Amino acid sequence: MTDRRITRRQLVAGGAAGAAVVAGAGYGRFAVGDEFEEKVAEVLGVPTDVARTLAQAARERMGSPDYELAAAEFVAVTTFPTGQVAPQRALKRVTYRLLSNMIADSSENLTYLGLRAPSSGGACAGLLR
Repeated sequence: MTDRRITRRQLVAGGAAGAAVVAGAGYGRFAVGDEFEEKVAEVLGVPTDVARTLAQAARERMGSPDYELAAAEFVAVTTFPTGQVAPQRALKRVTYRLLSNMIADSSENLTYLGLRAPSSGGACAGLLR
């Protein structure tokens, strides 16, 4: 008779593989159009145009591969079912990674707080006069 117990490592590996399948099927919609920015807006409680501006700032700071991974992780930890079962430490780490790149300077802080309208970048009005 063989021992058919599952080790903790096998359980974690199987769970990770299952989560990857679910994530690919369920979270893929966030890669199309403004779905990701709408998700960020919902989570942060800001208008979509503010979320779009903040996401663009993070994309420019992080670069494509890092930003895409951080965005995918953010969607995973803020969307059912992954967000319900992920450890609190992982939730904090993932959200901090993306948000710290979205809101990294004072102008973005003011935009997030609603004290300044989102801008598309470029020179400020004072420099244009």
